[in-house]
Amino acid sequence: MFYKIKKMILGLLAFTALLLVAGCQTSTQQAPKTPQDLTKDQQGTWVWTEQQLTLQKVFLATNVDPRAAAFMIDDLDNVKMTMTIKDKTVELKYRFDYLKIYEDQYKGQNLQTPDFKTYVQKKTEDLKAYVATLQHTKITVDEANYAYDYTLTGTIDPDNHTITFPETPTFLSRIILGPTSNPLEAMTYNYTVEGKQMTLSAEGKNDKGLKLVMRLRFNYTDGKE
Repeated sequence: MFYKIKKMILGLLAFTALLLVAGCQTSTQQAPKTPQDLTKDQQGTWVWTEQQLTLQKVFLATNVDPRAAAFMIDDLDNVKMTMTIKDKTVELKYRFDYLKIYEDQYKGQNLQTPDFKTYVQKKTEDLKAYVATLQHTKITVDEANYAYDYTLTGTIDPDNHTITFPETPTFLSRIILGPTSNPLEAMTYNYTVEGKQMTLSAEGKNDKGLKLVMRLRFNYTDGKE
């Protein structure tokens, strides 16, 4: 009799423990994840968008020949520039295959001499000379593949809604993603967030004294692109 009672008690305890474990697992599985409020917390990775609109503004600000601009307007469409924010650090990164844009420059200017190969070699040397002037931006040129890797690290100030880089972001040396004409200048952008899109904007004057506004837009990604 005692043995049967003991066996029943042990069985009841085991069943109770099983229910508790199952309940904990269900609670854990069903606990909803609080969505990130991007207007207050910008931590994570953002991907650049609206490339053509940005290029149009750059070309207008720098008086690029309209024919050359027409050839080059879509040359950044496939560039994946990311902006990763972690704590107070902002890292801007991309890889750019520059052969196509040089080809379009060559066509757009209707050049005959030098030949295209020599033209690209000269442009690559110009790029390397520009890289040598940078103090904060890291550019690694991959001459064999006509490409380069770009990294620029800045800071975010959530209280003032600003992102500051020690140098102005660029593509090559002439496509300056800021309102001024000097890529070596520090650049501070004000930012706003609507939904999953962040807009960076900066005002300044170019070398002709004209007031310009540059806007860059990035879409938030949670790694499920």
